[in-house]
Amino acid sequence: MVASEAFNEIVELIASSNPHHIVRYKPSSKTLQRVQALVLKKNEGILAPDEETELQYFLYLENMIGLAKARAYQLLQAAA
Repeated sequence: MVASEAFNEIVELIASSNPHHIVRYKPSSKTLQRVQALVLKKNEGILAPDEETELQYFLYLENMIGLAKARAYQLLQAAA
């Protein structure tokens, strides 16, 4: 799949750019609060279409960052 290959290339780029920084990354409290608010609205069935798009974007990025963190951790272990 070309899309997954592109996704993996971007994850690799992020992870290898600064593995120490990537492993330590945490979203800001403002971002976490926004995601929690969107999830709550989704669970209540009152999420607007633009908010659904925003939530999907956050989830996509969370997945990408999680994979980048895992790869960065591997890079750090290999360098140790």
